[in-house]
Amino acid sequence: MKGTLGSSNSSTSIIRRRYYWIFTLFFLLFGTLVAVITSLINYNIQYTNIESEIREKVAAEKAVKYELLNEFMQHAENVVGAIATSELTLKYLSSNSSDARYNLNHLLLAATVSNDSFMQLRFIESSGMEAVRVDRTKGEDMPVIVAEEKLQNKKERYYFREAAHLSEGAYWHSHFDLNMEHGQIEMPIRPTFRIATPVFSQNQFSGLIVANISIDTLLSTLGASSDFDVYIIDKDGEFILHPSYVLAWSRYLPDRPNVFTQFPEFGSSVLELKDTREGDHFTFSISEILMNDDEAFVMAVPRKSLLAKFKKNNMLTAGLTALTVLLVSLVLSGLVAIIPARLQSKLSDAYFKIKNYAEIINRYVITSSTDRAGHILSTSAALSEVYGFSAEEMKGKRHNIVKHPDTPAETHEDIWRTILQGKTWHGEIKDKAKNGSSFWLNHVITPDFDFNGKITGFTSVSHDITDKKEIERLSVTDTLTGLNNRRRLDDLFSHEFDRFNRYERQFAMILLDVDHFKQVNDKFGHKVGDKVLIEMGQLLALNVRKNDLVGRWGGEEFLLICPETSIDGAIKLAEKIRIIIEETDFPEVGNVTASFGVTASIKDDSDEDMFIRADNALYTAKRDGRNCVVHLTL
Repeated sequence: MKGTLGSSNSSTSIIRRRYYWIFTLFFLLFGTLVAVITSLINYNIQYTNIESEIREKVAAEKAVKYELLNEFMQHAENVVGAIATSELTLKYLSSNSSDARYNLNHLLLAATVSNDSFMQLRFIESSGMEAVRVDRTKGEDMPVIVAEEKLQNKKERYYFREAAHLSEGAYWHSHFDLNMEHGQIEMPIRPTFRIATPVFSQNQFSGLIVANISIDTLLSTLGASSDFDVYIIDKDGEFILHPSYVLAWSRYLPDRPNVFTQFPEFGSSVLELKDTREGDHFTFSISEILMNDDEAFVMAVPRKSLLAKFKKNNMLTAGLTALTVLLVSLVLSGLVAIIPARLQSKLSDAYFKIKNYAEIINRYVITSSTDRAGHILSTSAALSEVYGFSAEEMKGKRHNIVKHPDTPAETHEDIWRTILQGKTWHGEIKDKAKNGSSFWLNHVITPDFDFNGKITGFTSVSHDITDKKEIERLSVTDTLTGLNNRRRLDDLFSHEFDRFNRYERQFAMILLDVDHFKQVNDKFGHKVGDKVLIEMGQLLALNVRKNDLVGRWGGEEFLLICPETSIDGAIKLAEKIRIIIEETDFPEVGNVTASFGVTASIKDDSDEDMFIRADNALYTAKRDGRNCVVHLTL
C-alpha cells in the first residue's frame, strides 16, 4: 500500500515537472517570438528613420548649395550692374575724355580689388573694342589696368554676340568652364565663369560690362560635405565637379570619365537624372540659379561611412531590443516595449532635425541672443567670424563693443524704443570688428517672451551688406573730391524742392565756379588742378553749416543746397566762403578765387527756374570781374 502511494506521488511530481518545463518552454518560445517580431518591427522603423535622415541631410545640403550659388550670382550681378549704371561709365560714354577714361579705369580697378575672385573686368564698347580692361594675373594679389595699346576687339567673341542683344538691366551667364590662354587650357586649370550686362546711354546700346570670375573657391565650397560625395553634372552628363579633383571637367580634359561611364546604371539619358533619386544617388537641379546653357544639376551620394554607421546602429538597436523583450516577455507583454521604441524613434527624428538646422544656422547665419538688459548670452560662429571676437569674448558684454562711431545715437535709441515695446526692429547698422575694420549689417531684432508674455531678452538675425553699401556709396560720391556727385545732388535738390512745395519751407542754393581754372591746368598741369579741386572740396565741407548739402556739380563747379535758408542767409554764407577761399594759400598755386551765383526758392517756382537763376547769377558774377557774390530772386 505504501509502495503504491509512493509511486503515485512520484508520478505526480514527474507530471508537474513535465508541465513546468512545457509551460516554461511555451513562455520561452512565446517570448522568443515576441522578441523576433519586435526586433523586425524595430529594424523596419529604424530603416525608415535612416531613409528620413538621409533625405533631411540631402535637403539641408540642397539649401546650403542654393544659398551659396544665389549669393555668388547676386553679388556678381550687383557688381557689374552697379558699374553699368555708374555715373562714371555714363560720363565716359558722353565725353570720352581722358579724365573720364581715367575715372572709369579706376572704378573697374576698385571693383576688382574689392572682389578677390574677379580675374578680369572689362568695358567693351558697342563696336566690340575694349575701352577699359583690368586683369589680375594668376598668383598676383593686385590687379592692373591694361594699357590702351594692348586692348583688343572682341566683336566676334561669343559672349559679345550673345550679350549685346540683351535688354537694359538683363544679365548674360556663361558656362562653367576652364580659362584659356592663347587657345590652350591654362595649366594648372582655372575654373572660370563670365557674367555680362549691357550699358545703355540715352536709350541706346553702348557696350558691355564683362567680368571673368574664378570659381575655384565656389566649387570647393559647393563640394564640401562631411556626409556626401558631391558632383555637379551638365546636361550632357559631363562632370563639372567631382569628389576626386583629377576627375572633374571631363568635357575639357582627356581620359576623364563622364556620369555614364562612372555610373552605367543610370542608362544613357541625363534628363532622367534631374530632381530624382536612383538608389543612394540624390539629384537636384541648379540651372534656375546659373541661368546658362549648362543646365547643371547636383548629385549627392551618401558616403559608405555614413551608411555603415546607420546600418551598424540599426543592427545594434534591433539586437538590444530583441534581448530586452526576450527577458521582459517572461513577465510582461511585448506590447510595452513597442511604445517606448516608437517614442524613441520620434525623439531621434526631432533631435537630428534640430541638430542639423542648428548647425546650419550656427555656421552660416549671423545671430546673437541677449538678456533684457542687452548683455550677450550666445553668438553664432558666423557672427564671431564677422566681428573677430570669440564667443567667450562677447559673452556678458553689450553690443556697444562693436558700435561704430559713425552710427548715430538716435539709431540705437530707436532700436531700444521699438523692441522694449515688444515690436521687431529692422534696419541697417554700420559696425566695427575687433581689428577696427568697419562693415554694414542688415539687422532684424526680435523680442523673446516667456509664458506670461513678459520680455525676457532679444534675438538678432543679420546678414552682411558691406559690398552693397560700398557700391551705393560709390554711385553717389564724386571720386576726386569725395563730395556728393551730381547724381546725388539731383536727388537732394528734388527732396528739398518737394519739401518746399508741400510745407513751404524755403531753401536756397549757391552755385560757385573756380575762377580762371583753365589757366591753373594750363600753367601747372591737371594733377595740380585736381589738387586744387580736392582742397576746394575740403574747404567747402569744413565751412558750410551742419544741415547744408555740398557736392561737385561738374568740372570746377560746386553746388550748395541750403535747407531752411532765406536769400539773405545764403548771401552771407556765400560771402563767408568767398573770403575763406580768397585768403587760402593753395599748395603749388597760391591764391585762388571763386565766383558765386545765389538764389532761393519762390512760390510757383519750378526746379528748372531755380537752376537758371543760379546759373545766370554766376554768369553775372563772372562778367562783373569774378571773385564776387551775385544773387537773383526773379
